[in-house]
Amino acid sequence: MPSDVTADNDLPRFPRRVMAMIVFIHPFRMVESKSLEGWTASIEQINRGQWDYVKLHEIAGGIDVGLPSPYHMLVGRDGALALPPLPQLRSDQQAVEFFNRCLAAFLLGGIYCTAVSLDNLEIGSIIDWKYIRAHGGQAQANHFHDLARLRMAPALDAIALLDPPTLNFDTLRKAAEKGFALLATIPQLSAEFLLKGVSGIARRDWGVALSNLWISIEQMTEALWQRDVLRPVQCDENRIAGRSDQLKDTRTWTAANRHELLHLKGILSDAALRHLYQARKARNDLSHRGTHPNEPAAQSAYAATLALFQAIVGEGVELPLSNLDLADHSLTDPFRPRDHRVLDPQYWMEIPKLPGETELEREEAAERNSVAQK
Repeated sequence: MPSDVTADNDLPRFPRRVMAMIVFIHPFRMVESKSLEGWTASIEQINRGQWDYVKLHEIAGGIDVGLPSPYHMLVGRDGALALPPLPQLRSDQQAVEFFNRCLAAFLLGGIYCTAVSLDNLEIGSIIDWKYIRAHGGQAQANHFHDLARLRMAPALDAIALLDPPTLNFDTLRKAAEKGFALLATIPQLSAEFLLKGVSGIARRDWGVALSNLWISIEQMTEALWQRDVLRPVQCDENRIAGRSDQLKDTRTWTAANRHELLHLKGILSDAALRHLYQARKARNDLSHRGTHPNEPAAQSAYAATLALFQAIVGEGVELPLSNLDLADHSLTDPFRPRDHRVLDPQYWMEIPKLPGETELEREEAAERNSVAQK
């Protein structure tokens, strides 16, 4: 993320501090890199607030995200993402959209992450090209990072630093490369809506999932319509006057009619058409009646999204997103699946009791023992 360069005895010199715009990958994962020493923190350090805060600021590497040379996006050990404040990114909305496009590329490349919003955006700096310094954001997800970097996070939050989930930087870089290549095949697709829709599925927020995924469905339908219907008609040597304009008319060729024709042409399968019908009905009920969609409807929208994406890129092209099990809620907190194994905790803390709660717990324990003995 170089800035201005000055010469001193014919050697380039970069400023020691360069401004940056920063967001964090969510859910939280520690980024591992060959260039960094491994992360460790003991329970004693967590309880005393003595973890190595410097390591949380370290830069794991840089990723090409399509910015003009020589600019790129830096990735911090704690999941910080930093971009230079280029003129085309000076607007908050433009910056957030660009960050979400990068996160969507990670997602398409097979790494689950959620969208960021305006309150996730922070202004910070790059120091000595070794550290990412963030200056605090308004979002709750940022609050954890801010307190952890200041070594002020309470033990209940800081426990996330003990054996945290990790993400390999090279894996992240390869996912971005794959994701951006896939996005390049569909210029009509607004990656931010795809990202929000998939996040909705993982969070079981069916309304958010359906609303955002339907936008992606319509955009990808347009891409297929242009490629497989309009372009052949326009290239036909025996073109019929007005035919192309008639096929562009969205009043005649609604999304439903386009899906039918794409199915008849063998571009969309029976299963894909079935999912599209179910998702469309739920989307219309949501838009016109305020009827909240159920899980099958949202899942149909997701299945249709994957089917349309695959139809555009071709069956021979891998779509890593389709390999993510979004039902595994360990991908995103706080929606973790219940663990039915016998608990064997390594560490625990006492929960302050409410008045009468100790006696209540004794009564409940006695009742359970009584039932077990019968």
